[in-house]
Amino acid sequence: MLEREANAGEVLTDAALGALAGAAATAVMTPLTSYLSRHDPEPARRQEKEVSSRFGAPPTVKVAEKLARTVGATIPPERRPLAGQVMHYGFGTFWGAVLGALASRWKPLPPGTGVALGILLWISLDEGALPALGLTGKPNEYPPETHVRGLAGHIVYGVVLDGTLALLRSVLRR
Repeated sequence: MLEREANAGEVLTDAALGALAGAAATAVMTPLTSYLSRHDPEPARRQEKEVSSRFGAPPTVKVAEKLARTVGATIPPERRPLAGQVMHYGFGTFWGAVLGALASRWKPLPPGTGVALGILLWISLDEGALPALGLTGKPNEYPPETHVRGLAGHIVYGVVLDGTLALLRSVLRR
């Protein structure tokens, strides 16, 4: 249920807590999806690799390169994987901050709000925007394992985001 109007300090504090929770959630999501990828059946890994190879760098790296170009910079080839990770963590941290800012008005957050956010991000980005922007293949080009892994990773992101944000807010009695 929405509570009273939060002041700017409360919103910023809760956004900062959400950012921390988002970074933690991304830190858990990343090794999970890597683990699942390594354990996909060989035909699924081969199919995903064939589709991904048509697009060159991962979408996070492409976005980092585009941002660098907008400010007149380039990313050296040896730094591109790091730039992709910075984009991935930045995105997860950003959405955690958004959820934290919402939490400053919505106390308590409905159970599973972070999970719902994770699923929404998976559908809208992995399955929608990235293919539509030509940064990845179309969803039907990838094996089912790719979609399940993406969904699982985003659900875990949401679970960790929910739990970490609740823990941080309870420690600070927010």
